[in-house]
This record gives sequence, structure tokens and C-alpha cells, in this order.
Amino acid sequence: MVAADGRSENVRRVIVMLTVLAMVLAACGDGTDDGDSADTTAGATDTTAEAPDSGSDDTAAPDSGSDDTTAPPGDGVILIGGIGPLSEPGAVAGGIDMQWAMELAVEDVNADGGVLGSSIDVLFEDTQNTPEVAASVAKKLIEEDGVVAVVGEYHSGAALASIPVYSEAGMPVIFSETWNDMITGGDPDDPENLPAQPATIFRIAPTSSYFSNFIVDWMINGVAADKVIHIFEATDYGIGADAALTEALEAGGVTVVSQQVELNQPDYSSVLARLAEEHGDADVVSIGGVTGDSSYTVTQNAIDIGLIDDDSICHTNFTAIQTEAYWSAVPDGAGCAYVFIGPAPAAYNDLTNRVVDAYRAEFDASPGPWVFEAYDSVWLVADAIERAGTTDSAAVVEALESTSFVGAQGAYEFPYNSGNPGTPEGKDWLWHQWPEPAIALLEYTETGQSLEDAAILWPESAQTDGAAYIPAG
Repeated sequence: MVAADGRSENVRRVIVMLTVLAMVLAACGDGTDDGDSADTTAGATDTTAEAPDSGSDDTAAPDSGSDDTTAPPGDGVILIGGIGPLSEPGAVAGGIDMQWAMELAVEDVNADGGVLGSSIDVLFEDTQNTPEVAASVAKKLIEEDGVVAVVGEYHSGAALASIPVYSEAGMPVIFSETWNDMITGGDPDDPENLPAQPATIFRIAPTSSYFSNFIVDWMINGVAADKVIHIFEATDYGIGADAALTEALEAGGVTVVSQQVELNQPDYSSVLARLAEEHGDADVVSIGGVTGDSSYTVTQNAIDIGLIDDDSICHTNFTAIQTEAYWSAVPDGAGCAYVFIGPAPAAYNDLTNRVVDAYRAEFDASPGPWVFEAYDSVWLVADAIERAGTTDSAAVVEALESTSFVGAQGAYEFPYNSGNPGTPEGKDWLWHQWPEPAIALLEYTETGQSLEDAAILWPESAQTDGAAYIPAG
């Protein structure tokens, strides 16, 4: 095994490849021929971000001299709605992060001259990971607060419940960290509320299918699994993730045992013990379908009762990237693999560094992907309004469809849109979807290991130790 310092350097060299590799995964990892303290303020507030460098005039920093606008006058404020969980049963830490990131983006956009001669602001509302609350929040933002666009959300169930409200009002929305395919792909069983190709709904997070097919590729071609236990939460995200993973694995001849659990339980040992008794021969135990602090509890419980042992491979949720929280809650979590999503350290640009530095100054930790997503969502709306020359909803949607913008996560575009509506067969979720979010599978091979020292397991071409899985040392 490569020494820790050797792996760190290797990670830094190869991780820059991940953004490009994600493009390949988007094309070939989907099985087709064509391939989640409410009082937060931004850290390092005296630092001003440089304007995003898009390489073209269409996506340059906002030009405050524009005269063609129906936005508020120069002394007005353009109000954007922000949504996410700030109370349980939502992933509160994720919501706090997203609110903070949006406030940082507001600061940076305004420091760069604002939009259409006006400053912007974000009104953040708590959706609680509760569908009826999310729908009520959507109605409030539109009818009472008069926002011109909405960004954010961590939970798919909340997003799905609010889509009918936003769609009816023609409200431009960029969902930041919601994975369920139906958000942009629609629900054929409920086309009235969740139509295919929703006109005003956009997304920049990976989808369940995109994620699942990457994990399936690792499980089948990397570790040659014959039987997989998949534990998932009883939410729209978890149910959608399980359906996508199960379908893809079973198509590859893998037996799948699915187990649903409720979020925010103090202990899951009883249900996990039953799984261990009945399916102790599983090659992989995946907890990827459980988010937030519950993912930590399930993972440690599964290790404690022997469901995860020397004869099985642990795959946990991507919340494991929060190393301090992970090692505190999962002290026996060495040997668990997890997905790394978002900008790779070696590919950071000025905006990425701005977010990372400010987040570390505020929280003394590294940001998760939802931080970058929430930050970029505000910039994307600001850029679209500036290019549209107005806050008119239809014009902002049209501008979003022609986005070509470099944010903290990379170069954004939405290639499947009203001018190019023909999404590939079986990939309806590509509508208004950023198609190339970077993704890789990492593993903590030693207790207390940092994110930089973790081994890269997949894709195969980026492996740091030449292995798809490494027994914990």
C-alpha cells in the first residue's frame, strides 16, 4: 500500500482528472448505447470574489450599465428565494450550509456590481424536509414575498411537492442538491403535477440514475458483487435511489436486498441484525441511500452488529466527506467507501477557493458539495437576469437555457432545453439538467484518515492503489 503522504500527492495529481472523467461517465455510465445554527454569516467577509471567468462575453460578470430592464431601479433590491431544511426532520446541517453559501454568493455578486444596477438578496425559507411545508413555502415566496427566482433545496421530497406551485406560477427554479430523477424528468404516473420537461425547473445536482449507474459500475465491474444489501431512507430521495440502484444491479445479474429505514432514529440495530441473520452472505452493504446524521448511525450500527465485517464491503453515504463528523460518529468506519461529488481540489478556480476559504474561516471544516451548489445557484440566476436584461420570468428561463457559465463547481450548461428537447431514450432527467457533475468513489482505509489521504477506488483509471477496494489497515 502507498504510504499516506505518497497517496496524498497521488490524489492531488489524479483528482484533477475527475471532472473530465465525469464527462465520460455521463456518456457511458447510464446503460444506453449513446452513452440533505440557522444564524449564519459568511466567513472572511472582507474578501471579494473575482467575477466568474466564462471565456465568453455572454457569461461575463454582470454589467451594471444595462438600460434594458424591468428590474427594480438602481436603489431597489432584486429578491431571490432560497429554500432548504433548517429544522428536523430535514438535514439541518445541510440547510445551514446552503443558507450560508447563498449569503456568501449575495455578498460576492453585490461586491461585483450587482445585477442590472441593483443589489440582490436571498430570502431563505425552512422547508423542513416536509412536502406540505415546502409547497406552502413556495406559495409564500411567490404570492407574499415577490421573489423573481428560487434556488436551493436539499431534499427531493420537498422539491417534488413544490414543483406544481412553481410551475403554475412560471417561476424560474434551480434545485441545488436534489437527486430524484422525477424533478427534471417528470412522473408518468402524475403528469399533471410532475410533467416531463417542466418549463421552469432546472437542476445542478447529480441525479439518482447518474449516481446509481456509477456505483453499479463499481459494484459489478470493480468488486464483482453477486449480492448487495441496499439500505435507504423512507423519503422520495431514498425510494428513488433504491429503485434506480436495484434496476441497474438486477440488470447486471446482481441480487439486491432492499431495506427501508426511517430517518433520525437513535438506533437501527434490530433491523440490521435481522439483515445480518438472513443475508450475511452479501458482498456489499450499501448505506448510500441514507443521508445526514442517520447515515452515520446506520453505518456504525451495521459494523457493531456484524452486518459489515471482514467478508463484506462497506459503502456509506457521501456525507462521509465531513471527516470530523464522520470519525466522531463512526469511529470504526475505516474500510468504508463513499462518493466524492463536486469540484476536485486540483481543479479549483478563484470562485472555488473563495468558497473554501470562507467556509473554513466560518466553520473550520471543508465544504460539502451542497455548499458549492447553493453558492453557484445564486450566481446562475444573477447571470441569467443580467443577460436577459429583465427579471421577467419567461426571459430569465430563456436565459437559463442558454447558460454558459463557470462557477465554483465548473462550467455550467443546460443542453437539453426548449430549443433541444430530445433527451436520449431512458434519460428524461437530462432535461434542464447540468449533465456533467464530477463524481468519484473514495475509501477511508485507516481510522482518522483525511479526505485528501483517502484512496480513490473508482473510476478504474483514477485508482491510487490499483484496487477497487482495499481492506482497512
